[in-house]
Amino acid sequence: MGKIIRRLFFMGMKYRAWMVCALLIAVLLSAISTYRPYLSMQIVDQDIIQKKNKSQMMVHILFFLGLVGLETVLNFFLVYLSNFISQNVIREIRERLFKKLIYFRTSFFDKTPIGQLVTRCIGDVETISTVYTDGFLMVFGDILRIVFVLFMMFRVNTHLSYISLGILPLMLLITRIFQKKLKKAFGEERTWVSHQNSFVQERLAGMPIIQVFNRQKAEYEKFEKINFKLKKALLKTVFIFSLFFPTVELISSFFIGFILFYGTFSTLTVGVVIAFIQYINMFIRPLRQIADRFNNIQRGIVGAERVLGLIDQDKKVANTGDIKKEHLEGIIEFKNVHFSYDGKQEVLRGISFKVEKGQKVAIVGATGAGKSTIINLIPRLYDVTSGSIEIDHIDVQSYELYHLRKNIGVVLQDAFLFHGSIYENLSFREDTITLEKMKKAAEEIGIDHFIEKLPGGYRYVVGERGASISHGQRQLISFLRAYLIDPKILILDEATSSIDYESERLIRKATERITRNRTAIIIAHRLSTIEKADKIIVIEKGQIVEEGTHKGLLERDGHYASLYEAQLKS
Repeated sequence: MGKIIRRLFFMGMKYRAWMVCALLIAVLLSAISTYRPYLSMQIVDQDIIQKKNKSQMMVHILFFLGLVGLETVLNFFLVYLSNFISQNVIREIRERLFKKLIYFRTSFFDKTPIGQLVTRCIGDVETISTVYTDGFLMVFGDILRIVFVLFMMFRVNTHLSYISLGILPLMLLITRIFQKKLKKAFGEERTWVSHQNSFVQERLAGMPIIQVFNRQKAEYEKFEKINFKLKKALLKTVFIFSLFFPTVELISSFFIGFILFYGTFSTLTVGVVIAFIQYINMFIRPLRQIADRFNNIQRGIVGAERVLGLIDQDKKVANTGDIKKEHLEGIIEFKNVHFSYDGKQEVLRGISFKVEKGQKVAIVGATGAGKSTIINLIPRLYDVTSGSIEIDHIDVQSYELYHLRKNIGVVLQDAFLFHGSIYENLSFREDTITLEKMKKAAEEIGIDHFIEKLPGGYRYVVGERGASISHGQRQLISFLRAYLIDPKILILDEATSSIDYESERLIRKATERITRNRTAIIIAHRLSTIEKADKIIVIEKGQIVEEGTHKGLLERDGHYASLYEAQLKS
C-alpha cells in the first residue's frame, strides 16, 4: 500500500506548482475556519449582544461574513485544484496503460478477457482519482485543520482541551478497524465489477450465437447470479459505511454533551462553551473526513494496484533486433520450427520449408492443422518455441520489429473493421494514404465499383467490426488495406468458404492482382483457388506431409488429392 501511494504521489508531483498553490490555500483555509469560533466567543463574552452595541456588532458581523466568504472562495479553489491535478494524472495513467496494452504480445489477449481489460482502463483508472481528490491535498488540509483547532482550543481553555483529546485515540481505533474491513470489501467489489464487465462484453459480442441457440434465458440467469454477487459486495461496503458514520456521530454527541454538562457546574463563560462546542465539531469533522477519505483512498488504491500491476507487466514482444533493410527480397524460410501456445501441447512440430522471392505458396490442411499459426509467426505475433524463421536469410528476430511488420501485409480470415468510415479503415489516418491513392488502388484490384455504390462511397460508415457490410465486402476492404501499404511479403488467410459467388470472384481477382511480383503465402480454404500456386504445402497435425504443385500432388494421389476430391464432392 505504501509503495502504491508513493508512486501516485510522485506522479502528482509533476504538477508541483499547482500542488504548492493548493497547499498554501489549505493552510490559509485552516487558519480562517478555526478563527470563527474564537470570534463568536468574543462577541458573546464581551457582552456585545446584551449591551446592544449596534456599531460594534455590525463590525463583527461584517468581519464574520467576510471570513465566511473568503473561506467559501478558498474551498472552491482547493477542490478545483485537487480535481485539476487528479484529472491530469488520471489522463497520464490512462494513456500509459493503453500504450502498454497496444504493444503487448498477442498471447496476452488470448488469455485475458477483454471485459477485464476494459474495467482496468476505465473503471479502475477512474477510482484512482479519489487518491487525489480525497487524498494528499485534502488529508493534508484536514490534518492542518486539526492542528489549528487544537491550538485554538488550548488558547481558549487548557483544562477542557486536555479532556477533549481523549476523543483522538478512540477515533483512530475505530478508523483502523473500519479501514481493514473496507479494504477487503472494496477488493471484492472491484473483482465482481470486472467479472460483470467481462461477461457483458463477451455476450454482446456473441449475441447472434445466443439468439440462434435460444440461450437468452440461460445467459440471463448467469448474469443474474453475477449481478447478485456484485450487489452483495456493494451492500457490504454500504453496510460498513452506514455503521461507521453513526458511530462517529455518537462519539461527537457524547463529547458535546459532556462539555455542556461540565460547563454547567464550572466557572466557564457562555462564550467559551459555545466556542468549544464549535471546536469539538470542527475537531471531529476532519477526523471523520480523514476516515471517510481513507476509505475512498482505499478504493482508489485497490484500483491503482490493479492498473499499475498491469502497467508493470512486461508482456511486450522483444524488439531487440536492429536490422532495417531498405529493400527486402521476400525470401522466407522455416527451419525446424516448433511452436506451442501453452508450453505443453505443440501446434507445429518441426516445420521446414522455403518460399523463394516472388513465389506464391499455398498452405492447406484440415482445421487445427496449424496453418494460421504459421502465418502468425512470420510477422512475430507469436515467437517460435524452437527453430527459426528467416527472411532474406536473416532471422526475423534480428529485424527491428516494426520495420519487419511494415514490410509484411496481412489479410486475416476474420476481416476486422473498426467503427468509422471506409476511408478511415483503409488509411488508419495515415497522411501518406490519400483518397486519390485509395481510389487508384481499388481500381487496380477491381473493387472500386462496390465501394462507390455504398451510400457516401469511401465516407460510408461501417458498424463495429464492419457489421453493416457483408463478410465478402469486409474481406475485400482488408485486401485493399494490405495492398495500400505496398508490402514486400503478403500473407492471405483466404476466407472464401462462406461468401457469395460474386464476392468470391472479386476476391480471386484481387488475390491475383495483389500477389503479382510479391512473395505471397496463402492459407487456402477452397483448393480450386490455388491451382496456379507455385507450390502447395499440405499440413497435418502440425507437420508437413506433402509439398508440390497442384498437378504434381494430384498425380501423387495422397493427402492433397483426398482433400481436393472431398471438396469436389461437397
